[in-house]
This record gives sequence, structure tokens and C-alpha cells, in this order.
Amino acid sequence: MPDRTRRAVIVVAYTMLLSGVFSAWAQASGGAPGCCCLMRGVTFVCGEKTQSECLAILPAAPTFAKIADWKKAVEASKAQESGPMKGGWIGESCEQAEARPGCCCFPKLHPTGSDRFDCKAGMTEFDCRAECAMFKDGREPSGCTWAVGACR
Repeated sequence: MPDRTRRAVIVVAYTMLLSGVFSAWAQASGGAPGCCCLMRGVTFVCGEKTQSECLAILPAAPTFAKIADWKKAVEASKAQESGPMKGGWIGESCEQAEARPGCCCFPKLHPTGSDRFDCKAGMTEFDCRAECAMFKDGREPSGCTWAVGACR
């Protein structure tokens, strides 16, 4: 009987090991291209980013294999007014990536007079939102603005 038990334990352990290997192959690596989405008001703005790039912008972002899974999560999130999703990474290419260049203006840390913003031309809306989301110096991301076209 002990020999039989030992064989059963070995078979179960081997099966679990193999299932873990195949599961790891199915997971997207951090460098795999995909779609990263950030919240903008009540909607999302998305851009082509790897999972690693997205997690650098939005730590602990939920990940989704398919756009359909993302859309279901967004709909479920709308019902949770106390805790809606802030964004996420999708393992597929963005359906409607916002790639128009525009002008992104960041609030200065120590504004003087009318010179309250630093503006960068040629940024996509996604990149503007992403850079604003990474403020760690006390500036509020909501102080950022983005507009299509050239900076004035």
C-alpha cells in the first residue's frame, strides 16, 4: 500500500508541475505588446504598450486576455460607483487607440504668475495621461490638460 500511495503522489505532483508549465506559456510575458487603458473622466483612453510599460504607469492594473473580457469588466465596474476601474492592460491590440498628436500641459510644481504650465507638443492623449498619472511630487494629475493640435 505505501508503494501505491507514493506512486499516486508522484503522478499528482508531476501532473501539477506540467499544468503549471503550460499555464506559464499561456500567460503573456511582460514584454508582450498589448493595450493599456487609463481612466479619463467616465471613459478610458488607451494606447499600445507592453504589460511592463502599463504596470509602470498603473501599478496593480488588472490584466485581460481579450478586449471582450475588458469590456465586460468595464460594464461591471460602472455598477460599482464606490470603486470603478482605474484602467487595465489587454493582451490584444487596441481597437481604437488614440494616436492623434496634440499638446499636453503639466501643472508646474512651483508656478509663478501666468507661467503655471509646462507644455509639450506632439504627445498623444494616452501618453499625456500616463505621464500625469506618474506624478509623485504633489502635483495633481487632474491639473493636466491635453488638446489636439499644436501648443500655443
